Amino acid sequence: MSTRYGEDQLNQRDSKRTRLFGSSMNFEDETGKRSSPYQSSTHLDYSQDRLAQLESQSEEQVGIMAEKLRSLKTLSLKMGDEIRGSNKTLDQLGDSFDTTSLKLKNTFSNMMEMAKRSRISIKTWLLIFALVILVFFWVWIT
Repeated sequence: MSTRYGEDQLNQRDSKRTRLFGSSMNFEDETGKRSSPYQSSTHLDYSQDRLAQLESQSEEQVGIMAEKLRSLKTLSLKMGDEIRGSNKTLDQLGDSFDTTSLKLKNTFSNMMEMAKRSRISIKTWLLIFALVILVFFWVWIT
């Protein structure tokens, strides 16, 4: 064992802590029962006027919350309609891209087949195409 603590002090609390939480704080009410330290000792007013006022405030707040919930519901329904419409448009766009891609593949394969049948090579066709583009560009600038 450490020499810092004596055998008789192993299970005892520090005296400073005992003073801090000791008898200075009394958590007992008038009847001697233990109560919460957070409970206020003030008497609450339960008169009919006060209760009616609290109930009207509560109903007012419930009405405000109900209106906010209705607006949120309307907003979410509109968002759902917009999302469904966007999904439909995206599906149509995807189908359009698929058909366009198929048409381009067919056109490219037909062009390559036509280039193989002709006596002119593909490099010559690309050179002619580049010259035509340059001529159009030259005319457009001047």
